[in-house]
Formats: sequence, structure tokens, C-alpha cells
Amino acid sequence: MKKLLSSLSYQSLRNGAFYRLTALFIVALAVFGVVLGMTSDETPGAGRLIVDSPSILWLFQSMIIAIIVGTVCAGDFKDKDIYYEIMSGHSRLDIFFSKAIPATVFTALLATLFSVVPVISNCIFFGWGDVIEVKGAVIRIVLCFFPFFRLAAFFTLIAFLSKSRMLVTALGYIAMCFGVVLLNIIGSHTSFLLSFFNLQDLLEFGTWSIYNLDPAGGIVMHTAYDSSISGSMISGTIIISVLVSAVYLIAGYGFFRKNDLD
Repeated sequence: MKKLLSSLSYQSLRNGAFYRLTALFIVALAVFGVVLGMTSDETPGAGRLIVDSPSILWLFQSMIIAIIVGTVCAGDFKDKDIYYEIMSGHSRLDIFFSKAIPATVFTALLATLFSVVPVISNCIFFGWGDVIEVKGAVIRIVLCFFPFFRLAAFFTLIAFLSKSRMLVTALGYIAMCFGVVLLNIIGSHTSFLLSFFNLQDLLEFGTWSIYNLDPAGGIVMHTAYDSSISGSMISGTIIISVLVSAVYLIAGYGFFRKNDLD
């Protein structure tokens, strides 16, 4: 497995398309963060961005996860490299996990990093503000790693089932386009089982309204946000993500081990 991992790392580091794609996503998310601050109806700030537009912190990441996982896990089927790896004496266990583990862990880390980009760009231009506490926001964003990992594991399963990089990429594009629509249609999203629901819950803050009397404006409503996160949300996010990801990866390996690769 060590040789397979070294080969994969070498190919990835020499892939210029990956660097260009990463730069494109970083620039796009940074611009989105600034534009949303400029168009905000309230006093702009990074904290305001998170509570008003939480989907920007997770929605676009499904696309980059799908592209990388599809390329790493399904790309070798098309050019037949995976057949040569088997003929060279590598076990299917080593081949599968030398692709699946780096793909899932790396893309989850990268997606979590992308979640920070619009927050940082917004904070540079408008500051943090006083809407939510920094600590609570940081904890919630860090926890997004686990649903991202679960989503990457799902795409890994699809990659080995379909042997198609394009299909995985297409699913990522569909998820990016219709993720928020799905949440709005279903309404309640308290389940930890679906990555999008879990991500939305992590970035949704408890609120309550405060009413004040203003001499000029009359009754004015102010919304307060609770940035703390419950222990059940933390444990549920981590435990369910690990268990579901394990099921996806074990199922993917089970299929790959028995498949004749025709």
C-alpha cells in the first residue's frame, strides 16, 4: 500500500488542473463572501454572513469533493491503470484503501478549509461584528469536517460502483444545484443521516427576539443568536458520520473485491 500511496501523491502533486480548480473555488468563495456582505440588509460582518447565508459554507463543497473523489477513485478504471496494479501483485484491499482513505480524508479537510474562505474574506472587509461569538462559529465549522467526510465516503462508494468519474462529478453538480432546494422542500432537517441536513443544522443558530421602543421608529425588533452547540449535536455529528462513512467504505470495498472489472 505504501508504494500505491506514494504513486498517488506524486500524480496529485503534478496535476496542474487540481491547483487551478482549487484556486478557482477559493477565489469564487472569497468573492461570494464579500458580495453577500455588500448586499446585506443588516450591518455586514462575518458573523452576520454565517447566520444569514450558512449554505455558502457547505453547498459548493459537494462539487469539489465529487471531482476529486471521482478522479482519484474512478480515474484509473478508464485508463486501465487499476488492472496493471492488480497484475503487479497488489491486493484489492491495498488498492481500494490506498485510494479511498486519501480521497475521503483529503477532500473533507479541503472542503472544511473552503468553508472558512468566505468568512475570512468577509471579515477582512467588514470585520466580525457582534452577532455571534467567534468560538462557537469556529467549533461549528470544524465539525463540518465529519459530514464532508461522510459525503466523500458516499461518492467513493459511487465511484467504485459505477467506475465513472463523470457520473460522480455529475452527482456532485446535482447536489450543489439542488441541495438547498431539497432542504426547503422537505422542511425539517433534524436527521444526522444526511450530510446536507447535518451541515445545515451545524450552521443554524438558536435565536430569540428582543423588542425595544425607539422614539423615531416605534417598536424595533432585534434578533439575538445563541452560538453555543449542544453535546448531543457534537456527538451525533461525529458518531453518525464515522459509522455511516464506515458502511459506505466497507460496501465499496465489498463490491470492488468481488467485481470482475469487465
